[in-house]
Amino acid sequence: MAAGSAAPRVLNFNVGVLGHIDSGKTALARALSTTGSTAAFDRAPQSRARGITLDLGFSCLRTALPPQLGPGPGELQFTLVDCPGHASLIRTIIGGAQIIDLMMLVIDVTKGMQTQSAECLVIGQIACQKMVVVLNKIDLLPEGKRQSAIEKMTKKMQKTLENTKFCGCPIVAVAAKPGGPEAPESENPLGVSELIEVLKSQAYLPSRDPSGHFLMAVDHCFSIKGQGTVMTGTILSGSVSLGDNVEIPALKVMDDYSVIGRSLFKKETNIQIFVGLKVKLSTGEDGIIDGGFGQSGKFKIRIPDGLKPDTKMLLTVASKKKSKAGKGDATKEDESSKNDSAQPVTISLLFKRYVFDTQKKMIQS
Repeated sequence: MAAGSAAPRVLNFNVGVLGHIDSGKTALARALSTTGSTAAFDRAPQSRARGITLDLGFSCLRTALPPQLGPGPGELQFTLVDCPGHASLIRTIIGGAQIIDLMMLVIDVTKGMQTQSAECLVIGQIACQKMVVVLNKIDLLPEGKRQSAIEKMTKKMQKTLENTKFCGCPIVAVAAKPGGPEAPESENPLGVSELIEVLKSQAYLPSRDPSGHFLMAVDHCFSIKGQGTVMTGTILSGSVSLGDNVEIPALKVMDDYSVIGRSLFKKETNIQIFVGLKVKLSTGEDGIIDGGFGQSGKFKIRIPDGLKPDTKMLLTVASKKKSKAGKGDATKEDESSKNDSAQPVTISLLFKRYVFDTQKKMIQS
């Protein structure tokens, strides 16, 4: 590159990967991607243990800028948002759908439309303007009847979509992981290069509004050795550049309807099995465990009726005191605690298990 010349521009385009559980979404994201994030491809231990996607996964594919996106050199970066397919994780799916510019609806070609496929279609109609249907697992079709089976399923999908905003959308047949999860990596995906060309043809200049104060909803918080604490999430307004200073408010209060709990679980606890259980704050609010937060045992609590103003003030003050206290301020902190009559907000989780229940279900009244 000549000295002083501008770096080629990179246009980011968010693609949601949605569909029924076990339709092969994560395998498709892996087959398409050139770079995976720390939260990509079900890397979380809980996801590996259960064999399903539990949280949003992010990865990307970089390719040449297609002609419809303007002249000159540049790259198009597809950020793939791999969403869970399990019905109990519908709120996570909706969260992923809010940030996408195009949806890939992944269909198991041997099964067609399923329950979560239809739910994802409804979400897509609300959240985005364009969709590509991906008929996955075509390697499971008998080779002699494969083409006719693909054509039959394509017609079924066209019929399903004819009364939606996605009528006439592209339908592409692929095998993201021929032979299934246990197949050797040497097995090349089928139809993925054709899918990439379709995605490039469907890409457009997305509308981004950089106005307003920078505000980001934090989805994950974790540490990387040698780098420190890393936060990832979704930018809700404003913009941020390399070198900017950002203010991180109290982590114990996310908003009026969410809080972060700690000290109830160990860091190795599988918090996912507690999702949906009811808890009660010492200040009187009822809440529901919504999922884990970071990797230290913290967890998100949803407060359906919202936090009381006094509770929010308590949490904010407690968090500010904790952040101001340095390593050498232990004595000062102890003295101030003695003079402070405010009690910490505690969380109660009550359930029972029956000794004769082999599944050890947690029962709440």
